[in-house]
Amino acid sequence: MSERWDIYFGYMEDKIASVLLDMDVWQEIDTEEYNHGFAVRIKLKNPNEDGFPIDEEADRLNILEDTFNDFVQSKNFINVGRITSDGVREVIFYSNQEQKHVLIEAADRFIKPAHYNFEIFDIQEDETWEFYFDFLYPNKYQQQHMGNRQVVDSLEQSGDSLEVPRKVEHSIFFADEKMMNRFIKAIKKEGFTIEDQSNEMEEEEHYAVCISREDKVDLHSINNVTDLLIEVAENFEGEYDGWETFVIQS
Repeated sequence: MSERWDIYFGYMEDKIASVLLDMDVWQEIDTEEYNHGFAVRIKLKNPNEDGFPIDEEADRLNILEDTFNDFVQSKNFINVGRITSDGVREVIFYSNQEQKHVLIEAADRFIKPAHYNFEIFDIQEDETWEFYFDFLYPNKYQQQHMGNRQVVDSLEQSGDSLEVPRKVEHSIFFADEKMMNRFIKAIKKEGFTIEDQSNEMEEEEHYAVCISREDKVDLHSINNVTDLLIEVAENFEGEYDGWETFVIQS
């Protein structure tokens, strides 16, 4: 529905999972009207060791999903995302219809001929769109990982040697100056240097601190760094606001 689709990775029952999600769909439709959730669960035929489809099967599934989603969307079933983990893909829908006969019809048309085993089931919710916001929507760490991936992809496109340590600067905001100072004391113990800090409330009504440390910027490394900073900032009622660095070409 919206133009803002993104992907992140996490764990489900100790198995790695990828979640592809329409991040803004809830702003595009009336969630009070489209208040019935459904999942179409498809068992993969040849997943890799992480439980994900690869190569030809990944391409076939993408085409199958696009055709399936176009058909059901015309009948008021909106695809909001999908979860892939442990050799299973679940495609998630919300609809203004209580019955799932449209999904069954689509499965008979598109999934059965592809010879995939599948199930279709209702998503039980105590509150409207609870599954979407509480289970599918990324937490603050995962959202930062999404942002990290975009920066890392940009660096990589510029020919960056991602595993070469270099100075990386991070920004953190605070509503309280005392909390900011406590954060500074704590983060110095993690090897960070204070580049700049505001001692007066800025126009955006917050105090700001810029810190730096030499780190690698491959995705795994920078995710670990931002996870640490988000956690420490939260301990002192702060809000992590991202990072920047310069390109080191090989």
